[in-house]
Amino acid sequence: MMFKLLSVACLLGICSAFGDNQPPKPCCVPQQWEGFLHITEGQLISGEPELEDFTYITSYDYGVKKLALKVVGTPNVRVVQDFDKMMQYVISGTTCNATKINGELFHCISMDATHLQTFHFGGMQGLMIDAWQMMSPDLGGDAVIDVTHDGCVPVASVVTNTKPGMMSILEYQNITMGIKDPSVFNVPSPCPSSDNQVDGVAKPLIGLPGLSGH
Repeated sequence: MMFKLLSVACLLGICSAFGDNQPPKPCCVPQQWEGFLHITEGQLISGEPELEDFTYITSYDYGVKKLALKVVGTPNVRVVQDFDKMMQYVISGTTCNATKINGELFHCISMDATHLQTFHFGGMQGLMIDAWQMMSPDLGGDAVIDVTHDGCVPVASVVTNTKPGMMSILEYQNITMGIKDPSVFNVPSPCPSSDNQVDGVAKPLIGLPGLSGH
């Protein structure tokens, strides 16, 4: 399993290993950041491979335990995950649907995670990255998580889900610190916008795939 994850991670740029006699300690990603999140999900359905791609403009604020995502290429569709209320809200135009969240907002590499290697992304003059392997039900399975050696900024993740025949690759781009517009976390009231009951359970998205229905 580890070899398979490392092989996929190499496709993301882990090709120039950097020796480090002192392995780093597990770290926590910044409290607030924004950027692009691209997710590729592959799975076998009735023996046939299926591939899906999603790109989000992402805002992460661990202080208020919220994650906001705007779907790129789909006008007026956004997602807010509120981990204080353990609810996910999907807002599309004037419609708002609410779903319970099962799991926690990812923030730190677990203390029992395995440090796989430190490497330069894109060559010896590239960004120095730490690759960690960890297992967590909140993450959906076995994950290799790449973060910057300095600052613990997320770079990429490869998740082999506990669901058989499913793998997800996440790439983070143009990350900036802080939240430019806190209103990205606002949810219209009432939500849900109809009398329908909350239905289904969503997974935390940060570091991992899994909006409700995927």
